[in-house]
Amino acid sequence: MLGFEERSLVLRSRYAVPLFICGDPTRMVQTGVCLLHHASTILLVVQEGKTELSAKDPEPRVISEAIAAFQMNNSNRARLGLERKDSMSIPCITMVGTRPIFYVVPVTQQLSTAVARGEFPEHITEVRKCEVVGDRRRSSEGMEKPDYRLEALKHYTLFRSLAKSLWSGFLVD
Repeated sequence: MLGFEERSLVLRSRYAVPLFICGDPTRMVQTGVCLLHHASTILLVVQEGKTELSAKDPEPRVISEAIAAFQMNNSNRARLGLERKDSMSIPCITMVGTRPIFYVVPVTQQLSTAVARGEFPEHITEVRKCEVVGDRRRSSEGMEKPDYRLEALKHYTLFRSLAKSLWSGFLVD
């Protein structure tokens, strides 16, 4: 409905992605939803986050999914005989209740290697984040409020444009 799914792009729910972490290449992360291009390149990660009843913080999970997407995308590029990318900015969305939070996670080969080895990365990774604030009378209110929904839908539209510009740099045709 928001225009993310187009020709050659497909949304997959509960998609398992391998994550090479701490020397263990058998670990997996499971996305809530992800957008795939030709079933070989992860373009966007969407993760359900905490609600008022849950204390789970969605940020570490969505960042680990972005790192896994980078690793899988590069692995698929190598399998197809293409050059691996040194970096990819992976667009991500988490949902806290019905409130979206938008992220751009810049994943580099250096960060991926540090995660794979279980080491601290040499350089700081700065994740960009945009939270739709709205009226905020109550943190439990979200898309069910018409004024908030309008603002959130504007953010989705802007984020879709940003996401397309980011993934155009690592699409595999």
